[in-house]
Amino acid sequence: MKTNAPRHETQVAYHRRRHQELLTIRSPWESTWSSLAEYIEPSRLRLGDAREGKIDRSKIIDSTGTFAHRTLASGMHSGITSPARPWFKLTTPDPDLKDFAPVKDWLAAVEHKMREVFQGSNVYTAFHTGYGDLGQFGQSCGLLVEDAQETVRMMQLLHGTFCLARDENGRATTVYRKFRWSVQRIVSRFKYENCSQPIRDAWDRGKYDETFLICHAVEPRLDRDPSKIDKRNKAFLSNYWEDSTSHEDKLLEESGFDENPIIAPAWEIAGDDHYATSPGQIALGDVRMLQKEQTRKLEAIDKMVRPPMTAPTQMRNNPTSLLPGSVTYVDDPTGKGYRPAMEVHLRISEIQADILETQHRINRSFYADLFLMLANMDGVQPRNTIEIAERKEEKLLQLGPVLENIYNGQLAPVIDRTFAILERRGELPPPPKELEGQDLKIEYTSILAQAQKAVATGSIERGLAFAGNLAASNPAVLDKIDMDEAVDIYFDYLGVPPSIVVPDDEVAKTRQGRAQQAQQVQNAEMAATVAPAAKQGAEAARLLSEADMGPTGSSLLQQIGMV
Repeated sequence: MKTNAPRHETQVAYHRRRHQELLTIRSPWESTWSSLAEYIEPSRLRLGDAREGKIDRSKIIDSTGTFAHRTLASGMHSGITSPARPWFKLTTPDPDLKDFAPVKDWLAAVEHKMREVFQGSNVYTAFHTGYGDLGQFGQSCGLLVEDAQETVRMMQLLHGTFCLARDENGRATTVYRKFRWSVQRIVSRFKYENCSQPIRDAWDRGKYDETFLICHAVEPRLDRDPSKIDKRNKAFLSNYWEDSTSHEDKLLEESGFDENPIIAPAWEIAGDDHYATSPGQIALGDVRMLQKEQTRKLEAIDKMVRPPMTAPTQMRNNPTSLLPGSVTYVDDPTGKGYRPAMEVHLRISEIQADILETQHRINRSFYADLFLMLANMDGVQPRNTIEIAERKEEKLLQLGPVLENIYNGQLAPVIDRTFAILERRGELPPPPKELEGQDLKIEYTSILAQAQKAVATGSIERGLAFAGNLAASNPAVLDKIDMDEAVDIYFDYLGVPPSIVVPDDEVAKTRQGRAQQAQQVQNAEMAATVAPAAKQGAEAARLLSEADMGPTGSSLLQQIGMV
C-alpha cells in the first residue's frame, strides 16, 4: 500500500500526529481570529469541536467593521472575478503564435468552455466567501474537486476547522481539517460497512442526526508509482478517518487527486509563515475602540434623556413623579419655586467627531473607501467619464501586491486544475498542431487587472501625440512607429476582447488583396491615359502612308494639324 506513514506507524496514527503538529503551529493565530469573529463576522469561524449553533453578535454595537468587510468582499469579487464579464484569457508566450487564426479560435473556444463550467458550478459563490475570509483572517481555504454533474465544485472551508502548511514557494500543499457530520451524511458518503461500530449502531437505531467528528487530510503523496493511475498512486492523497480513539485504526476512505486541489491564497505573509495578516487585523484595534466609543456616546445620551437625580433624604418615602410635565411638591427653603431637579448638559460633539474618524480609518483598512469612491468622492465632482476612470484606476492600484497573491494562489490554480479536469474528461476541442508541446499562459482581464495595465496606456497616448506633432513638420518621423504593434499593445492593456481583433495573418491577406486591387486600378488608369495617344499615333501613321509626299510635305502637316 502506498502511504506517507513511516514503517512503525499506521496511516491513521501518522495523520493524527501530523494533525496535532499543524494545530500547534496554528495556535498563536487563534486568539486573533476569535477577536475578529467577535467584532466583525462571527459566522466564518468555528474553533474546537463545537456543534452548529447560534452565532453570537452581542459585542457588535457599531457595525461599521462588518459593513466594511462586506464591501471589501463584494468589491473584490466584482473587480477580480465578476461573473458578468470575462476576467481571464488564455494565450501563448509566442506573440506570433497567439495571433494565428486557428490558435486564436481554439483558445477562445477553451475560454468559453471554462467560463461555462464556472458559471454552472459554485465556484463564484466560493470566491465571494473566500474574499471575505481573506479580508477578515488573512487567508481563505478551499478544495476544488471534480464533480460528476457540474465538472468542478469548490468546498470552501470554515476557519477553525482546518490547518494548513505551505511549501517553499508559499503555495498551500497540505490541509488537515476536522468537521462534524451527521450519521446520515457519514453513511451516505463512506458506506455502512466502512464505518465504526458506534456509527453503525446509531444508524441501526435510527439516530440519523447524531453527529460524529470526521477528519480529512490532503497532502503530497510521498510514496507512489507515477506509471499507475489508480487512486492510491495519485500525486496528492486524500484520506478520511474518524476522530475517535475507540475506533479501530483504519481509514474511512483512501483516495487522491491528480493535481493540488488546495486553493488557499494569502493576503500578506510575513517570511515563511503558514498564515497571513489581513485588513481585519489592522482594523481590529479601531473596531474595538469604536464599540467602546459608541457605548460611551449612548451612555451620555441616556444621561441627558434620563439624568441621575438627587433628593433630600426626607423625600425617600414621599410620592414623586419623573414623568414629563409632572410636579412634585416638596419643602423649598430657598424660595425659588418651580425648578428642575437636575440639569445635565453634556457635550458629545467631541466623541462624535472621534467616532467618525475611527469609522473612516476602519473603512480605509478594508479598502471600503476605494470600492465606494465614486459615492464618497470629496471635493469637486469629476466632469467627465475619463476623469472618473483615471481616479478609479489610480486608487485601485493600491491593491496591486494583493492582486498578485490572489492571481498566484487562487485564480491560476483554479484555472489550471479546471483545464486539466476538462482535458481528462475529453470535453475540450482538439488543439491545433501548432500548439503541440507549447505551454499556455494566463492573462487576467478583470477590472482590477486592467486598472494596473491601463496606467501604461497613458505613455502610449503621450508618445503617439508627440510623434504626431513632429510629423506635422517632418512626416518621415512616423516611420519610427509600428502602428500594428501599438494597436495590439493598447488593446491588450485595455482588455479588448480578442474576438474583435483581426489576427495578423488575416490582416496580411487583407492588405495584400487591397494592394492588388490598387495595382489593378492603377493599371486601368494608365491604360485609359495611354489609349488616346495610341489612337492618335495610329491615325498619324495611316495618314503618313496615304500622304502625297511632295518636296515640302505641307499636305501631310496640314492633315495632322501641325500647320
